[in-house]
Amino acid sequence: MRTLVVLSAAALLLAAQGFAGQASSPDITVLVKQATAKIRANPQFKKAVLLEADGTPAQGSTTKASAVTHWRIVFQNQTTKGSKYASAWIKVVNGKLGQVHGVKSPFVEDRNITVIPKMTLATAVAKLRKAGHTEPFDAVTLRWPLGPKKGETLYIFSYDSGDNWAVGTKSGKVRRLT
Repeated sequence: MRTLVVLSAAALLLAAQGFAGQASSPDITVLVKQATAKIRANPQFKKAVLLEADGTPAQGSTTKASAVTHWRIVFQNQTTKGSKYASAWIKVVNGKLGQVHGVKSPFVEDRNITVIPKMTLATAVAKLRKAGHTEPFDAVTLRWPLGPKKGETLYIFSYDSGDNWAVGTKSGKVRRLT
């Protein structure tokens, strides 16, 4: 009987952690904080600033934030004096941060995201669904585009149809990107 209880508890723990058939990952707002700490621990990247985070499900497309388990988090590093790298990125799979990859050329077309948005990916997906966009998305990018106007940091959802819909992290507004 005791063995059955221990095995049942272990099964519940594994299911809660996402090991029961589906991978899980902390929200991107958490992963960005972890990635920032990791990258800045290296003197070559001590002033690195978030530019964007690109996420995808492990396979295909999804309608759920929890299925987005693969991320590439990109940083601007031009303010780190003496570094030979103008930008860098870290791959994250199922919540596990990979190696820091320095890049000599700058990553362009984004504004620095100096404050991590409070809005989680799950909240952005819920706002998207509430606005009537119920089809699966292929990828999501957290970024603050350069234009056409200053705007705000966005969750940008990409669809197989070629459409891109954005959710503003401050306003919560859902709009089509052209």
